[in-house]
Amino acid sequence: MKSPRSVLIGFTAVSLLALPSAATATTPAGRAASPPPAVAQSVPSGFDTTVRFLDFDHSRRYGKDVRIKGQVVARVGDRRGAVKDVRVRLYRKIDGNTRWVHMDTGRTNKRRHPSFTFHTRARANASYRVVFKGNAQLQRSRGVTGVTVYRLFNARLEDGSGRFHGRVVPRYGHHVVYLDKRNCAECSWRRAATTTATDRGRYSFKVGAPRTGRYYWRLQTPRSVKYRRSYSGVFTTERR
Repeated sequence: MKSPRSVLIGFTAVSLLALPSAATATTPAGRAASPPPAVAQSVPSGFDTTVRFLDFDHSRRYGKDVRIKGQVVARVGDRRGAVKDVRVRLYRKIDGNTRWVHMDTGRTNKRRHPSFTFHTRARANASYRVVFKGNAQLQRSRGVTGVTVYRLFNARLEDGSGRFHGRVVPRYGHHVVYLDKRNCAECSWRRAATTTATDRGRYSFKVGAPRTGRYYWRLQTPRSVKYRRSYSGVFTTERR
């Protein structure tokens, strides 16, 4: 039987775990064995585990790839390590909803520091849950993390006319769009104008330019349940 230390590879990788064999009592021939005492509580089998998330980008642009990375970590005695080659499942719950939806199934890799990686698309603010169902040697565990999503503005600023226009996605019909302005690169932003998007999410503003220097412009939509407060890129205007 392997000792708890021998089943760990380094400090961050756990190989196959060997459970201690159950002790068996014997009695002399002809003598009946005493019945075992009643057990009032159930004891979970296997080593304790947790799902630990590694660093990844928790804020993504709508439609972009979301990479969720983490480890299944087992505790063996006073040591911890990441478990290799075990199955994990990814679930997602969009903010404002109550249902968890199964997205993907994968396995932790067999590298020196075993980890799992899932890829999905940024559709809305959401919680992501990774579940390890456990096995004969390891207990079940799960972990939850989150990703916020910001909108796109598809903005264009036309030379000459000063028309600043575009379309907010996804689905932004009849909602407010703000135009922010600052008079220099170090100045604070202030609200310059407000409009309501069309039923297809389109918006349009008319902007000007100073006699000298530049004006700086950006667009903004407020935070909602499914999307974070969102900003466009920064545009500038000047006279030539």
